Amino acid sequence: MPHFTRHRLALLALAALAAAPLAAQNQGDQETELKEIRRKLAAARNRATELKGRERSILEQLERTADEVNLARQVLGALRAKENRINAEVRKLDGQLLVAESGLVRQEAVMQTRLREIYKRGRVHQLEYLLSERSLAEVAKRYRYLSLITQQDRALYEAIRREKAGIVRDKADRESKLMTLAEVRGETEREMAQLKDDEARQKKLLDKVRREKTSQEALAKELAAAAKKLQKMIEELERRRKAELAARPSYARLPTASYLEKNQGSLDWPCDGTLHSDFGLKKHSRYNTYIQNNGIDILSRPGAPVRAVAGGTVVYAERFLGYGNVVLVDHQSGYYTLYGNLADMTVAAGGAVGKDQTIGTVGGTVDGPILHFEVRKGGKPVDPREWLKRRR
Repeated sequence: MPHFTRHRLALLALAALAAAPLAAQNQGDQETELKEIRRKLAAARNRATELKGRERSILEQLERTADEVNLARQVLGALRAKENRINAEVRKLDGQLLVAESGLVRQEAVMQTRLREIYKRGRVHQLEYLLSERSLAEVAKRYRYLSLITQQDRALYEAIRREKAGIVRDKADRESKLMTLAEVRGETEREMAQLKDDEARQKKLLDKVRREKTSQEALAKELAAAAKKLQKMIEELERRRKAELAARPSYARLPTASYLEKNQGSLDWPCDGTLHSDFGLKKHSRYNTYIQNNGIDILSRPGAPVRAVAGGTVVYAERFLGYGNVVLVDHQSGYYTLYGNLADMTVAAGGAVGKDQTIGTVGGTVDGPILHFEVRKGGKPVDPREWLKRRR
């Protein structure tokens, strides 16, 4: 084998060894993520069973069913990703088995030729071959030659034995993966059936809201109450900020312009997507009722990263009725940004965030994967599009 070929094979082998732990870690991370989503979904469904027939809030019912549907879709996505991964591993094993079995056939053919030769000539021939030389030096030379052939035969035998053992292991691994694949496919089918049930319950509830005026009025009141509660929370945060500022020495009270104030009209959007609902009083197409939108809604994709539009301090990172999982960032000078309907939150209250830092992921709503985004100035809601870059 040429030197450069051996060198290349060595590099490929080292690369494969280096990649193996990373692949195993990624697989472990995916399994952990799937386990966590399953846990959340099971908890949501258990909660739904406990509250069945006892929930009075339409908004709570809508949010709960939306959560279940969203989590079920996440589980399905993770299961399909796992199915694809196992399929790829099985295909890889099939290729390895084909190469190994072809190599084994060639090695066994060589071994059969050697065995026939040994059988025909026998051990006596080797002795005659050694004694046919007159000098001891030649005898020793021929002995070394015969020893080398014997070592090669033994190495060939060991290579065949290892190859067979490797093929047996790969076949067992393949069978195990196929069994896991069948289990994953079965779970996927069960989750698809459960998702259909969840979506049917969600549709039934939405139809009820659209059909019944009393439900529409009740929902409108609940949404308004949720918005008012959020407003009070932000006003309290702003009151505390001003009180802390007033308590400082006079030289430390000099007004400083916020990053938002300096960059009005040029901030990056908090996530990829398109405008779904604008700022102001809007008629909700699904609920068939008018609601005040204190921000904008961005239609994105499930699990899309949500980024802070500017640096600041996280002052709230919890669930909030009517807004889902919410992250509220204080940017000082009376400016706040709010990110709602998050599937996951990667920050906690009290922590600092930088511009463009990922703070969560886009979650699902009855209208699809939507991020609710608000900008507050002095605690009051303002049109976020006045702060964001214009999109064509």
